Amino acid sequence: MKKHLAFFRYLAYSVEIILLIVLQSTPKLMPELFGGKPLLLVPLAIVIASKENQIPSLIFGAVCGIVTDAASGGFVGFFAITLTVLCYIESYMFSSYFNAGILTVSITAAITVPILICLYFLLFCVISGIPDCMTLFVHHYISRIIYTFVMTFPLYFINLFVHKHSVNVPRL
Repeated sequence: MKKHLAFFRYLAYSVEIILLIVLQSTPKLMPELFGGKPLLLVPLAIVIASKENQIPSLIFGAVCGIVTDAASGGFVGFFAITLTVLCYIESYMFSSYFNAGILTVSITAAITVPILICLYFLLFCVISGIPDCMTLFVHHYISRIIYTFVMTFPLYFINLFVHKHSVNVPRL
């Protein structure tokens, strides 16, 4: 029975990935706030990793990273590698040390989202020599960091609902 319920939970995660990448990638579908659109799969990967074991977290982190990289205009591999490692470590920490409540998940997102996006900015904008990269950071990346972090909250409650109803279903 548990494998059956896990299948539906993983199916719900997969549908979420598809819906969020369509929402993120389609022009004019999701509003830009102060010049930035959120990376919706980053908080999704963080939320999934807070509720799942290490292997499913690693797999969904890799899938979210690969899809984010592919949707960003080229297959770079930055988000694939970082989200895979991040989700594995986060899942281990939540299963061993922390309770996966809204406070701990939001603190984790508040730490990891700025680090990931700033690291991406450093690697692909500053080091590659884009002119006026600090203006780009101020006008585009700061709003992207905040918008991505804020999207953690609705994704947390959606996945809390999915996780609760796929684990505590009474037997017939």
